[in-house]
Amino acid sequence: MKSLDERELIIKVCKLYYLENKTQNEIAKIVGISRPKVSRLLAAGREMGIVKIEIDTGSVLNDEEETSELLVEKFNLKNVVIVDCLSQRKNISSIATAAAKFLSSYIKDGQIIGVSWGRTLYQTCERIVFNGRYNNTLFVPLLGGVGQFRYQYQMNSIVEKMANAFHAMRYYLHAPAVLENPAVLEIMLQDNSIKLVTDMWDKLDLAIVGIGEPISLSNAFKDIFDQEFLANLIKAQAVGDIAGRFFTADGTECKNVGISMLGISLDQLKKTPEVIGVAGGKEKVPAIYAAIKARYINSLITDLDTALSILKMEEKLYEDRGSNKSKFR
Repeated sequence: MKSLDERELIIKVCKLYYLENKTQNEIAKIVGISRPKVSRLLAAGREMGIVKIEIDTGSVLNDEEETSELLVEKFNLKNVVIVDCLSQRKNISSIATAAAKFLSSYIKDGQIIGVSWGRTLYQTCERIVFNGRYNNTLFVPLLGGVGQFRYQYQMNSIVEKMANAFHAMRYYLHAPAVLENPAVLEIMLQDNSIKLVTDMWDKLDLAIVGIGEPISLSNAFKDIFDQEFLANLIKAQAVGDIAGRFFTADGTECKNVGISMLGISLDQLKKTPEVIGVAGGKEKVPAIYAAIKARYINSLITDLDTALSILKMEEKLYEDRGSNKSKFR
């Protein structure tokens, strides 16, 4: 049983949130506790039956802050930043602008930060405005480079842009991400210049990653990988990737698909204190949802439509399980 004082605190927090429409940050200041503790008390209120939620799925949730708080609360995320994009065409630039603004104030000096690839991340790097100098911060690539023509998949270029923005240190990885021969990968991993980077993957304070769409929808990968590999991923029902590591709708990594990858593993990502996913768009919803559920990412910067679709996927999961405990719009 919860102590009386704790129960009263839970009731007070729930009233402020559900009846007075206070945000979690406002409640934290009013009550004098941390924002994460507010989230835990709200969850406890539902578990104890103090709060019973039933939301009309026919109505529309369109407030970025409210949606952000729902995502944080439902999936126990560290940070969620949501932008309301006026058009699909401007989706990437809007998310990149929001990510650049967030990272400019969020990254701290002295951190080891891993960076992956993708169009949105590349645009994020170009939009970062930072006036200080983080001489003790180190940016490292999370995988090798891919292809010769697509700038958004050249890891050293992305890392250089981000490190330059913060006037920080950086390591480069002069190696391809994709290798057909596992033996070649093993030899490369013994090279001191490569090992210098890969050793950092277990020491990351923060990772900033893009999230890829299903391989069947990815024009970028169709230009890079051979047809056999693409066919294997489709057969494995991959919904997307992070740093070239493909996974299914339930978060299971797609292994034995015909290539070896020089890049951070999904298990290493799960052990990283914070992994910020920067991605959006309807084609990426299944991949982002799977990445959240599998804990490959624990923070998210995305657009409003994507965020709402993720909540709807969770609602559908509960409905499919025959649960009526909570509903989301």
